[in-house]
Amino acid sequence: MTKQSMLTPEDVDKIAELDDTSKTMFFRDPMRPDARFTKSSRRVPQEVKRAQGRMRTARWRSSMDQRTAPTAEQVAMAMVVALTTMPNVGILSEEDVAIVRRAFAYLRANGFDVEEAKSTLRRMRTRLVDPLDRQGEESESCGPPIRPDAWGPALF
Repeated sequence: MTKQSMLTPEDVDKIAELDDTSKTMFFRDPMRPDARFTKSSRRVPQEVKRAQGRMRTARWRSSMDQRTAPTAEQVAMAMVVALTTMPNVGILSEEDVAIVRRAFAYLRANGFDVEEAKSTLRRMRTRLVDPLDRQGEESESCGPPIRPDAWGPALF
């Protein structure tokens, strides 16, 4: 004989009433704090992980856009453009030279060839700086400089 069979119809009605009351009066707040302190052992499909990563990236990019915050790459590119378009290398202060030396040291430590980095900077300078401002420099053979249309027609 099971315990359920020992319940009277009044007991069954009372249990149903209590269950109904607990669901309607004492519901869980959907915005409650997360009670899980460890990851579940349930395996997440790779496609879901990738989609979650894409969502995190989109959120981060949107946040960066709203704050108009540059990324590290954009700050580095601004520094490189400033370095390559410097009108006269002789006006660099000791601190400026130390920053450039440190940048090349980081490149070397990460396995990059410093001479290749210098060649890249030279190509950027050739594209960004007017040929008249580069007269007398050692390498002029990297192609014509970039001239945006917004500058109007070239005078030379």
